[in-house]
Amino acid sequence: MDPRLTAEVDDVLESFLRSRRSAADLVDPAYGDAIGALAAFVLRGGKRIRPVFTWWGWRGAGGEPDDELAPAVLRAASALELIQAGALIHDDLMDASTTRRGHPTVHVDFARRHDAAGWLGEAARFGAAAAVLLGDVALVWADDMLRAAGLPPAVADRAAPVWEAMRTEVLGGQFLDVLGQATGDTSPAAALRVNRYKTAAYTIERPLHLGAAMASADDALVAGYRRFGADLGVAFQLRDDLLGVFG
Repeated sequence: MDPRLTAEVDDVLESFLRSRRSAADLVDPAYGDAIGALAAFVLRGGKRIRPVFTWWGWRGAGGEPDDELAPAVLRAASALELIQAGALIHDDLMDASTTRRGHPTVHVDFARRHDAAGWLGEAARFGAAAAVLLGDVALVWADDMLRAAGLPPAVADRAAPVWEAMRTEVLGGQFLDVLGQATGDTSPAAALRVNRYKTAAYTIERPLHLGAAMASADDALVAGYRRFGADLGVAFQLRDDLLGVFG
């Protein structure tokens, strides 16, 4: 992973989130504090895999780093990290996870804030509600960040269908994961279907596709990217699952 590229993605995210924190403070300081927690979650750790694959999908399809379009492509690619943040926040809540990247998960963090302040009601319910809302904010702001990236209209039009498919797939994959737990479906086919849509599609396949779309790649290259990305993404998730079970 190119540390310069990931540092540039971090800079883009930090600038965007700083501006949104200022807007949130105008609504209410408490909301600003919550957005500060979201910003800390987004900026804390993470490999920036999705923006990196988007960038190199664009480069592989003919984009050049000194092209006048490059800064807008980088900003558009960085928006994927907000989709990732929203998905992780919601996933942690659904899985009742207590830590993420060495820190309390968002719902646990806000439940503890409720406890510490002695507020009314159940701390766990407050934490869950805060996590749902902040995950939603991240997903909504991902769209805002893409729109504000500065892509020329023709490029934005090519990117839009890929972006829309990616959002649908990742949320569909999450639903299938929850459904599988409820139905007890432990078949390999079901597990691979969840991995395909919950992780592989929006981690590697669609980021490569998005980069290719912004570079006006032909159908053959897009098809090759997608086959490669789907297989690599499933392998990535299977390895992550093994590490989660066996360490």
